[in-house]
Amino acid sequence: MSDPSPLKEWVRAAKRLAPVRFLRGLFFDGATVKKAEPDVWSFIERNIKSGARCVDVGANRGEFSFLIAKQAGDSGQVYAFELHPDTVRLLRSNLWQYRRRVKTENMAVSDGHTRRVDVFAGPNQSAAEWNIVGGTTPGQEGKPQFSAPATSLDAYLPPGERIDLVKIDVEGAAGKVLAGMTRVPCDARPLVVLEIRDQAEWEGRCHLETAGYAMHDLHGKRLGSPKPFVFHCVAVPRERHAQCAFVA
Repeated sequence: MSDPSPLKEWVRAAKRLAPVRFLRGLFFDGATVKKAEPDVWSFIERNIKSGARCVDVGANRGEFSFLIAKQAGDSGQVYAFELHPDTVRLLRSNLWQYRRRVKTENMAVSDGHTRRVDVFAGPNQSAAEWNIVGGTTPGQEGKPQFSAPATSLDAYLPPGERIDLVKIDVEGAAGKVLAGMTRVPCDARPLVVLEIRDQAEWEGRCHLETAGYAMHDLHGKRLGSPKPFVFHCVAVPRERHAQCAFVA
């Protein structure tokens, strides 16, 4: 990765100052995802209650984690995973009001086969596009930019822990996340909200179907294939009912 400019270094340093972090968290409300992904938030909002225990894989700056923690209340719990250290600093600043409800982890979530993974830049090298499946920046294809500690959800979450919902948005790596959470769906039976970008991610659903899940879009339609392509979908235990998203 090229060296950052002095201006970028100054901006990074400023963002780490305690007063700046306090102000970010004071005014942060997570509302941007209500506009950017209203159907996703509508589904999550309708399916979690006070005291909910949720996992946010690919938490980015914390919009969903913030909204989930707010709705879950004092007795709720959110595990928020983000792999880029700079983004994690923003995540923790944005969530300081709910620091007792949200546990943030600077880790990638994968299949559990290795404790570290290579991290690649997305098309625009934005904070939302770092991933563990391969670079797509012109001239940098296949070149990792750094490595990050990694875990699987089966390894991270203790056996028997109640988990109500898992949100996975990992820029093409959902198949790896699902391969590392074969125990959790069998034990906890959470709803699983997925961002699906390609056929490889869609094939990862086999781990959920083996555990007795059915795939639906966010409005309740049963999915047998990703065609016509569905960007967001949800896996629901066959014995469980889920409230569909509603967008006015």
